[in-house]
Amino acid sequence: MRVIALSCFGLFFISFNILPGTVEDEIDIAVCSSNTNLSAEPAQNLTVYADKDVIEILSTGIDLNYSVTEIQAKAGTTLRIRYINESEMSHNIVFVREEADIRPVGIASLQAMATDWIPENEMERIIAFSELAYAGDTVELSFKVPPPGTYPYICTYSAHWTLMQGRLISTE
Repeated sequence: MRVIALSCFGLFFISFNILPGTVEDEIDIAVCSSNTNLSAEPAQNLTVYADKDVIEILSTGIDLNYSVTEIQAKAGTTLRIRYINESEMSHNIVFVREEADIRPVGIASLQAMATDWIPENEMERIIAFSELAYAGDTVELSFKVPPPGTYPYICTYSAHWTLMQGRLISTE
């Protein structure tokens, strides 16, 4: 018996036991990489300027992306986001301090199911986060826009952070 291990997004390992006499050509195995976009539609690159009361961000279908991938807001103002999850799976929005925080927060979130995928041991890397939005839910979050700079946001639900990302650009 042989074991084949596959890695999807560089995080999960799936093992298959192949029994003796099994013809390898009869086994279809899909391998995805961190650069693979699993959605049928291309991700939008939509910028929203925070000059209104509420910014709406949407997810639909089985796409692992946000409808808004860039938000520009003035430092020190209160940013209010309404996240509408019309997707077939759960999602959230987690704002982190810098690009280098995406991976540690994402990996730690894999063990944070009890806290709705928010890794409490990585809170120093997190600026703000929404509640987990189940399929069909709408959640809101508000927070003070940090000093000028670029702040990534990700979905920490079940390794979605590898594809579901956007940027908050804080301006003077």
